[in-house]
Amino acid sequence: MAQENNVPLSKKGKREISPFIGHELLYDYLTGSLDKDRRLAVEDHVKFSRDAQLDLTKIQNGQAYAEKLADTVVSQHIIGQINAPSSYMSVLMQKSNFDKWPQGLKWGLEALVVVVGIVVLLSITPWQKVMELSTTTGSKEVVLAEVSKTGTSTTVEDQPQFVDEGVKENSTPAPAAPVQDTAKPTTSPSPTVAAKKAAPTEESSAATSPAAGGGFLYRGDIAVTNIEVIGPKITDKINELGGRKAGAVELGWKKTATSMYYHFTIPEAKYQDLMTFLGTYGKPKISKEKHPRVMPDGIVRLIITVDEAKK
Repeated sequence: MAQENNVPLSKKGKREISPFIGHELLYDYLTGSLDKDRRLAVEDHVKFSRDAQLDLTKIQNGQAYAEKLADTVVSQHIIGQINAPSSYMSVLMQKSNFDKWPQGLKWGLEALVVVVGIVVLLSITPWQKVMELSTTTGSKEVVLAEVSKTGTSTTVEDQPQFVDEGVKENSTPAPAAPVQDTAKPTTSPSPTVAAKKAAPTEESSAATSPAAGGGFLYRGDIAVTNIEVIGPKITDKINELGGRKAGAVELGWKKTATSMYYHFTIPEAKYQDLMTFLGTYGKPKISKEKHPRVMPDGIVRLIITVDEAKK
């Protein structure tokens, strides 16, 4: 009896494979990695084991699914998203599941962000400088007063304030009127002679009218940095070069907090020295305009506006 219970270990005995070994050899069986004897042993095990049959089916399904995955093609758009580094905002959106939020809550959050942005923008905007800029745009010359007299208007700026700025007029005294002798009868002059005395010649009319020849006015502006410091230096330089204020306001009058007004006369020989000095602080833009006022020889009149340079 003891000999009948012994399990032969030789190939001739063909002992059955254990369930554990049969389960471990299922994958090798499907891939064809087993030798003939082991393959036949696994086949016999699968025939009589329901668990082995289920495991074998699962392994076959897994291989088929893996083969299908090998044929999958990923679009370049998805590859680009995978390779792109994650930003702080994208990570935050993923963590918070923003796409799953209710639509009303999303709109409320977006409206809150817009309102906060507008409030911050209104808070940091320098409205005082914006208002000053809007009031100073356009003409840089300020008309202090305008007087209308017999249909013509003249500004205070055009009226001479001192001798250098006066209009050249004919200094020749008018001849005294002739005294008629009542004792002798007078004879009326001929019409030709009377017309010559009544109408002055073109040359004499041009000499007595300042607007006939006209003068010139230098007008311009310059942008400087730190007008509070440079403005007084320009005033001192004009006085140093022999300049004298013109018009009704002082030399270097402050039109606004960022603009100064200079209306003055200066010797013509010092004009280039003044331009060189101004050129050290900015780029002066000066134009020469015709003006009815005639200045004395060797004297020029200027109107210059000095503004704070925009940053």
